[in-house]
Amino acid sequence: MLGRLNSLILLVAVLGGCAHGPCRTLGSLFGCSCVTKQPVGQDPNIEFPIFDAALPVDDEVDGFALRAIRVAADDLLPPEPAPETPCWARQTANRYRTFRKGDVIFVRIDYKPQNCGETTHSMDAGATYAISVDGRILRRHIDGSGPF
Repeated sequence: MLGRLNSLILLVAVLGGCAHGPCRTLGSLFGCSCVTKQPVGQDPNIEFPIFDAALPVDDEVDGFALRAIRVAADDLLPPEPAPETPCWARQTANRYRTFRKGDVIFVRIDYKPQNCGETTHSMDAGATYAISVDGRILRRHIDGSGPF
């Protein structure tokens, strides 16, 4: 009985491993295809860099700052704009900077004309937010809307 149970466990492990790396050795004996399916929409020709100390990264953002940026960006502009929305009215048209002081993350959003193929900057095209680490907007100032 124990021998059959061990054999059954081995068979389940081998067959269950068909979609993963372990099937390469034993899985082919049972007819498993060891080809990993490529997720739809992913380009297998793109090579990932090695993220180590030698890689110069563009920015490093912790989870609290990321949430603060997302909250501020979603408050200022729609996260999923309609296809006909002009570039300057999209979140991708902006530059986002953060500064943390205790449990408050300050987010500065500025229009970056290069993101829309432009060279001139418009006045009053940004905002400053104070976001708590739990994601609440504590204060906002939209440029051109009066004093702080």
